[in-house]
Amino acid sequence: MMSIINENETRVTAASAEAERIIRSSVYTAMGIGIVPIPFFNVAAVTASSLVMIRRLSELYGVEFKEGIAKKILTSVAGAGFGVLASAPVESAMRFVPVIGLPLTIATKPVLNGMTTYAIGRMFVTHFERGGSFVGANMDEMKSDFSSAFKNSREWLGDTIKGSEKVEIAGV
Repeated sequence: MMSIINENETRVTAASAEAERIIRSSVYTAMGIGIVPIPFFNVAAVTASSLVMIRRLSELYGVEFKEGIAKKILTSVAGAGFGVLASAPVESAMRFVPVIGLPLTIATKPVLNGMTTYAIGRMFVTHFERGGSFVGANMDEMKSDFSSAFKNSREWLGDTIKGSEKVEIAGV
């Protein structure tokens, strides 16, 4: 019995490490998208990138990916603070603040994209590690997981950026 527990722990640890790599890659993509100062392009591109991340995480955890339900979950989480969608109108308005509007938008959007993407990834990892799937997902639990992950995202992002010189980029 002990070997089965250790084998399962090893599998979860390996999946967790790969999930971390998937999330990190998606965060970098979302931050890159944030540099493009076109608000609704940003929303569409980060949403598409998030869906790719969710698909990869669902494959990792052996959960059948359901794009329509994944989109509904993202929309539902939007009400709980999905920053990328919620920020588009504010970002558009900020651009018109004299002198500082556009630079402030360009400086903050990549960080907000990264924090939000991290929280979405962690929310799904937590959900899948609990044995969850897309069908019958507990939205209150997922919103709570998103909020917790979002609160931790700034520290995670700071630590990740500080350690970015250790990140290997294929082909470079």
